[in-house]
Amino acid sequence: MNARQQLGFNLLELMVTILVIGIVLGFGVPNFMAFQRNNAMTSAANDFISLIYLARTEAIKRQVPVTLCASANSQTPAPTCGVGPETGYIVFVDDTNPLVAAPTDGNATVDTGELVLTQHAPPTGTMTVAADSIYLTFAPSGFWLQRATGQAQDSLTNILLCDDRGNVDAGGTSSARVVTVSPTGRAQIMRTQADIVAAVAVTGGVCP
Repeated sequence: MNARQQLGFNLLELMVTILVIGIVLGFGVPNFMAFQRNNAMTSAANDFISLIYLARTEAIKRQVPVTLCASANSQTPAPTCGVGPETGYIVFVDDTNPLVAAPTDGNATVDTGELVLTQHAPPTGTMTVAADSIYLTFAPSGFWLQRATGQAQDSLTNILLCDDRGNVDAGGTSSARVVTVSPTGRAQIMRTQADIVAAVAVTGGVCP
C-alpha cells in the first residue's frame, strides 16, 4: 500500500520560506521608502519651478510686475507675504491697475485689489524650506527685479529643500535639492552635495 501523499510545507520548509521573505523585505522596504522620499523631494523642487515660471509668464503676459513670495498664511482667503511656523508660497499680480502707475506696483506686498494667482501649501513631513529672501518679483520683461519697490533685501534666487536625512548621498546625488533663479528668470534644480553646501551658506538654512 502506497504511503499517503503529504501536502503543504513541513516545518523546515516553512522556516526557510520565512527567512527568505525576511531577507527580501529587509533589503526592499528601506529602498522603497528611500525611493518614495526622493520622489517627494523632486516633486517639491518641481513645484517651485512651476511657481517661478508661473510668475514669470504672467508678468510677461500681463505686462505688470508679478511676485512670488513666502506666506505664513498661504491657505487663507487673503494671504500675505511673510514667514511663520507654517510657511507656504503664493504668486500674485503686484499691480492693482496696469493703466495707472502707483508707488505700490511691484512692492512685494499683497495690496488691496491685487489678484492672487495661486496659493501653495507648506511642505509636509520633515521637509523644510530655506531661501535667501522671501520674495521674487518679475518685471514685464521677464527678468527678476533686484529689489522690489520699498524693500531693503535682495530678490529670492536660492531655495533650499531638505528633510531629516540632511545632505547625504542618494545614488550619486544629494537627498536634498536647491532651486536657483538666474537674473534672466531661468530656474533650475541643483542636486549635488556641493550645491547643497553652497545653498546652506547663502540661505542660512540647515541641512546637515
